Amino acid sequence: MVLQVDVQALRSQLIYATSKLSKLCLFQSAKWCAEALNGLPKPTTEGQGQQEQGQEQVQVQGQRQATSSSIPIEQPEIEDVEDQDKILLAQTYFNCKEFERAAQILEHCKSGDAKFLRLYSMLISIDKRENERSDGLLIVGQQNLSNLQTLGQNDYLTNEQTKTDEFGNLSDSKLTEIVMESEEYLAVKENPFLYYLNGIIYRKKKKLQAAQRNLYQSLLVFPFNWSCWKELIDSFSTFEEADLFVARANKRNDVFSKSVMFHFFEMAVLQESQGRSPRLYKIIEDLEAIFPKFLFIKERKFLTLYKNLEYFEAEAIFDSILIEDPLRLDGLDIYSNMLYVMEKKSKLSYLAQYASQVDKFRPETCCVLANYYSINSEHEKSIVYYKRALMLDKNCLSAWTLMGHEFVELKNSHAAIECYRRAVDTNSKDFRAWYGLGQAYEVLDMHLYALYYYQRATNLQPLDKRMWQAIGNCYEKIGQLEDAIKSFEKALDLGKCLSRDDDMETCNQIPGDGIALEDGNGLEYQVEPHICYRLAILSQKLGDKKATYKYMKLCYTQEKFWGAGDESSRARIWLAKNALSNEDPSEAYEMVKDLNHSSAHEVEEARAIARDARNRMSK
Repeated sequence: MVLQVDVQALRSQLIYATSKLSKLCLFQSAKWCAEALNGLPKPTTEGQGQQEQGQEQVQVQGQRQATSSSIPIEQPEIEDVEDQDKILLAQTYFNCKEFERAAQILEHCKSGDAKFLRLYSMLISIDKRENERSDGLLIVGQQNLSNLQTLGQNDYLTNEQTKTDEFGNLSDSKLTEIVMESEEYLAVKENPFLYYLNGIIYRKKKKLQAAQRNLYQSLLVFPFNWSCWKELIDSFSTFEEADLFVARANKRNDVFSKSVMFHFFEMAVLQESQGRSPRLYKIIEDLEAIFPKFLFIKERKFLTLYKNLEYFEAEAIFDSILIEDPLRLDGLDIYSNMLYVMEKKSKLSYLAQYASQVDKFRPETCCVLANYYSINSEHEKSIVYYKRALMLDKNCLSAWTLMGHEFVELKNSHAAIECYRRAVDTNSKDFRAWYGLGQAYEVLDMHLYALYYYQRATNLQPLDKRMWQAIGNCYEKIGQLEDAIKSFEKALDLGKCLSRDDDMETCNQIPGDGIALEDGNGLEYQVEPHICYRLAILSQKLGDKKATYKYMKLCYTQEKFWGAGDESSRARIWLAKNALSNEDPSEAYEMVKDLNHSSAHEVEEARAIARDARNRMSK
């Protein structure tokens, strides 16, 4: 079937949505709609004739028709006209950050817009006071805990915690009042933005099903609120829940699932849960045909490649984004993370300087600066900037996770665990935070705890061989060698699968119960030698000589791909000793005759084996 989108109708809807969202002070959603509007093809003029006007129909090969999610253009009611002056005044107060004043001026207004703006201002005010109350709490808490005995601040911390709990209870009661007032209005008249507000509050209260129900109702009426779609994604506790929601919506095949906005939602869900899905790339291609100049789609393509560890392709895409919009800071923190992993120190240094010149008080800029200091091993300064990012945006997930990494570098495992837990509380679907918790507990030699968190990370990222290696390490430490071997075999199989660029479904079906020296075509393949060596050592501990030989041989053959290394050198020595025990001195000599690139002890051992082999061959 051919996807058809009436671009002119879509343009009209985006114009209306941008105006409506701006009026209600939902500025991030308004910005998204305005950028989408400018990402559409240029409108045709009336004098261009029928053929050129027909080009406003964008056709994309696909599975179903995408509509523009038509939303009714509201006609002002008597209440809207009566409240217009008060709404304008409240907007000015809101823009001046006087949120309580904005809520107070709208107290007796009756229109839906006024009701939402009043309750939304109250919500922002509560959030602002919470930030002011807890500002620096993590910093002070860590410092005080580390100097508790010398400074004698135990009572102080207890009092501060009590005050924080009391304020939290007060905030919770105020949130309940907002929901009650909102639902009282919704019982009489439907309003998508009040549903959205309820969804936000229910998610803060961890009532996820109620949040999903309200957010879904909001999107049915007004689908162009991208912040609402993001809240809906965040309300799913697992990727499976999000995938199930998408599958059910597609099965219904109604107006909601055919909308352009649902395509964006499905793209975001698949990008997080199934980064190698062909369906994801098809949706990106379809949306690029409709919005050829919308950089948000390019950013999603970058995030997909980044998650799939295709760093060079991802770097090229984000570079093109910066060329098109050099003052754009969205996604710059993730881009800096990638440059850090790629060890592009000079480029990261330039990016940090450039971002500071654009806006040094954006959370993204603080994360870029933190990465810059981290790559220069200035971990204390890096932590300062991650904390600054969290002061600007307490839900900055990457800041919590990366600050945990910095505390690990400083050997402060307890502070690292606290940071990772905050990251998990913000988004339980982020595998990096779970993996970080596993690392922190492994440093503390609490291997059962570490194993649990590694398993949580693996459930979220099953195709990442690092997760399986970490699980294998923990199983080895607690003495479960058979399970350790299964985990390392899974990691080895994944490395083989991904090196051949198999699709996600094929990789996911790998059993992880053994591996051959050659692939189906009789050709040797490339895997990581240190995994092979670990498998060989574990098999040796279990007394499985056949498996030990197989993995030592596989480790040795990887020299063709990776060059000589410590593991392959040890594998050579083991294979040489095995050959001598099997009365094959010629093979033993071939294994160690040119081994001169390892440690002094191993080189000397190899020379001794070579001498023994020569003596046996000369007899």
